[in-house]
Amino acid sequence: MKKILGFCLALLMGLTAARADEGMWLLKLMKQQHLEDSLRKAGLQLPPEALYSETSPSLRECVGIFGGGCTGEVVSADGLVLTNNHCGFSYVHAMSTMDKNYLKDGYFAKSRAEELPTPDLTFTFVLRVVDVTDDVNKAAAKEKADAYTAQSQSFLEPLAEKLLKKSDLRKKKGIRVRIVPYFGGNQFYMFYEQVYSDVRLVVNPPYNIGQFGGNTDNWMWPRQNADFAMFRIYADKDGQPAPYSKDNVPLKVRKYLPISLKGIQKGDYAMIMGFPGSTSRYLTASEVKLRTVLNSAVFVPGNAQLEFMKQQMDADDSIRLQLEDDYFSLGNVVKNYGGMNESVEKTGLLQKKEAEEKAFRAYAAQSSDPAYADIIERIDRLCKAYEDTLYDSQLLNFTLLQQHLYMPMSAVNAFAEALESGKEKDIAAARATFEQAFEQAAGHYDQKIDLQTMQILLPFWQKYSRLGLQPSFLKSGDVKAYYADMYAKSIFRDRATFDAFMQHPTADALRNDPVCKHFNELMNFLSTQLAPAVQRYNVQRRELDKVYVRGLCEMYDWTKAPDANFTLRMTYGHVCDLKPRDGVLYDWRTTLTGMFEKASTTESDYFVNEDLRKFYERKDYGRYAREDGELPTCFLTNNDITGGNSGSPVMNAKGELIGLAFDGNIESLSSDLKFNPALQRCINVDIRYVLFIIDKFGGSTYVLDELDLR
Repeated sequence: MKKILGFCLALLMGLTAARADEGMWLLKLMKQQHLEDSLRKAGLQLPPEALYSETSPSLRECVGIFGGGCTGEVVSADGLVLTNNHCGFSYVHAMSTMDKNYLKDGYFAKSRAEELPTPDLTFTFVLRVVDVTDDVNKAAAKEKADAYTAQSQSFLEPLAEKLLKKSDLRKKKGIRVRIVPYFGGNQFYMFYEQVYSDVRLVVNPPYNIGQFGGNTDNWMWPRQNADFAMFRIYADKDGQPAPYSKDNVPLKVRKYLPISLKGIQKGDYAMIMGFPGSTSRYLTASEVKLRTVLNSAVFVPGNAQLEFMKQQMDADDSIRLQLEDDYFSLGNVVKNYGGMNESVEKTGLLQKKEAEEKAFRAYAAQSSDPAYADIIERIDRLCKAYEDTLYDSQLLNFTLLQQHLYMPMSAVNAFAEALESGKEKDIAAARATFEQAFEQAAGHYDQKIDLQTMQILLPFWQKYSRLGLQPSFLKSGDVKAYYADMYAKSIFRDRATFDAFMQHPTADALRNDPVCKHFNELMNFLSTQLAPAVQRYNVQRRELDKVYVRGLCEMYDWTKAPDANFTLRMTYGHVCDLKPRDGVLYDWRTTLTGMFEKASTTESDYFVNEDLRKFYERKDYGRYAREDGELPTCFLTNNDITGGNSGSPVMNAKGELIGLAFDGNIESLSSDLKFNPALQRCINVDIRYVLFIIDKFGGSTYVLDELDLR
């Protein structure tokens, strides 16, 4: 095995030479993957058990899932949590009005009594991680489940619940379990997690501080935005999860992160713990090509939509409040996908993947497993056969299937079904959900803008769809007139029409509403014309990928980290600068001066907060200033991160908090497909900038007494 491995690695021309800092490591596998020695050599000053332990205090207890897709860290004994401003964005957006706009103006509690309940926000801790590979394989064999089914939640969730019933944690409040596939479905781990549902807003910086630079600076360096927010976890009197109640108390924790005010230097050790969402580093070259094709179906129409949204937002603050959350989310995806395609080309990723395939073929020729012999060719054929179908499905989602009136059809259909049943109890429950959905939609919806958006996106479908399949409404002649008529006659078009309908609601009126009919037609088109082929592709790909990933892992002697899958991981690296191309060298740190160098009175992304300007002009930064009197804002490390790591703690060699991870650099966006040590950078907000905004700028000084500042 070692002789074969050496031959393969030679063919790869040093492909893994810089692997020391690569990897989103599952700490449960520290010993198996020889991570302890690498961490010590990199500079870690803590014992390995201080990072992850299920029996003694460790960093595992300090880091959790913030909301549904970010990371947060506990920084006080009374449950204070730090995360990114953009992680709390949608929750704060939902709490904001024109009179109390916590997005635009920020929010700074001055006491615990002013901490605001945040609807629908949760914080989740990992309690235990268990290898359940044997359990999954036995269950799959019993049910004759293929690789696709065995990795589906419909298969794994019931098994997880069955295993929970046998666990000593089964009666714990707020407990949830999930089984997650690793290494292409060759291994499975079960996560025991505890969810707290009373989480309250403490600090949210104003938009032009937290998101200074807006979408223009997204994925870019240098940066000067204070991308953070602070919340607090509340629990019942016994410290257990409980729904919001005025009787709840701050959660008491036994372990939280200390904070370093000593500053950082180039070359310092830096580690990040968090919940990276998704990477795809075990793809073949043909799968990477397919990924770039599907990316183009998003960023081409997406850029046109973003340009239109920004024009509307800049013209009217009330429209800005309506659209800001959607604009923020879409902008992140569009720029990511476009940047990934550019990075794939500029870094020669396809050629590197082809080199890896050459090494794998050499390994396969000497392997005893015949499944490896033609696995790459089988994947190639699959990608070619389904490319157009997958492209059209993606394009449909980002053009014609943009949700009209933002009204969730699940709530509409459930209310219609309840009305048809005639059961008063069902009708009352469905009505409440339906009305709540409309209330939420009303805060995002402007009929004129929505109509214009659909008219902007329509030509992209008409021009770029590949298979020639068309929904019937596109054959009706004047499609723009069709859209206008659909909006004008819908019961969702305004409050008065909706209220009139709710006086005497009927299932027929709902099902015949032009918006509902249109949406259902599109869903029928998707489910009959595209979805069956997409499903066939997914099933076949999962089977093939399981074989290929297993072979790659064997070739590398199982020394590579598993792909990210939104489970607790650790990545380590160092503070460093960035040389993205010839003749360009970016410093590893920025200061507040850079914000005012970018300041603009005409470009909204660079509007400066005038209250912050006063501190800048006086250089009034207090103990948060550097030795030269400047206020540090952001810094770079070469940590291996991706989406989901947003809000993750950046810690020094002693496990002290030095910053929050909030972004990556656009030059390295292909690192989700293959780690690039020369270009991969993590953009972090300096903890001294965070504390300056909380303390001196915002005046939430009471929280400083809870923090362990060093």
